[in-house]
Amino acid sequence: MSGRARVLETPRGRFHALEWGEDRSAPLLVFAHATGMCAAIYEALLAPLGHRARVLAYDARGHGRTMAREAGECLADWRPFQEDLAALVTALGAQSVLLAGHSFGASVALEAAVRHPGLAAAVLMLEPAFVPFAHAAAYRAARAAGRHPPNPMADRAARRRGLFASRDEMRASFRGRGVFADWPDAALEAYLAGGTLAEPEGARLACTPATESAVFRSVTTTLADSLRRTDLPVTLVRGTSGSTVTPDDAEAIAAMGHRVEVLEGAGHFVPVAQPGRVRPLLETFIAAPRKAPPHARRAER
Repeated sequence: MSGRARVLETPRGRFHALEWGEDRSAPLLVFAHATGMCAAIYEALLAPLGHRARVLAYDARGHGRTMAREAGECLADWRPFQEDLAALVTALGAQSVLLAGHSFGASVALEAAVRHPGLAAAVLMLEPAFVPFAHAAAYRAARAAGRHPPNPMADRAARRRGLFASRDEMRASFRGRGVFADWPDAALEAYLAGGTLAEPEGARLACTPATESAVFRSVTTTLADSLRRTDLPVTLVRGTSGSTVTPDDAEAIAAMGHRVEVLEGAGHFVPVAQPGRVRPLLETFIAAPRKAPPHARRAER
């Protein structure tokens, strides 16, 4: 079931999205993607959920088909992306939606919900990206002092090749390598279709290496604080092979009263590489009974 393309007009720009599900009385799930990616790569995960919910996955600023192109300076802790998500939910005319996301999108979803009480009824984070809790304060202090703390992900992204002669050349370069190593062919094709732009010179990454690097470098350092002060039902899903969430941080999140699900042997891109392992967790998340939407203990202004 292919997603219906939508363009959402917001005060913060025009955002491209894919939507599944017809029932307007069903819960609304809004999904945010990983850094450098796009909504289209999650179709195998999200499309079957259209029988249970209205599902909308959007391309973040500077990614995919979204017309709000550049992320600018990518202010620290991904604040602009949080505001984009809040504006997008408002543009949908919805209140207290279910928010979910992967990697960068997972952290953006959680912190947008905390900064905007009433925005979400619950949040599910798939392999959220963030500075590990033990290092967050030092990272934040260095950034506040005008220094760039070490960030290998940002450095690697800056060195990525952004322009190829064709999508065929891109496909040959990406297939079976790096983050794409265990992706199904359909997911790679979705990335080539939704995450690249055709230009006279060839095929260009929609999320430029410079933008991807800037997003990685502005990684959130405040996730622990956000999780501590929210009363929202939060579910964390982590793998055990190269996870962005350390065992210590997963234990800390569980101690805050949040639900932690572990997928043994799964890698960081499990929502794309093995969507069948993740989808039951989203189905449970959608179906969970909930009281009236809770409010965060203290919204940061």
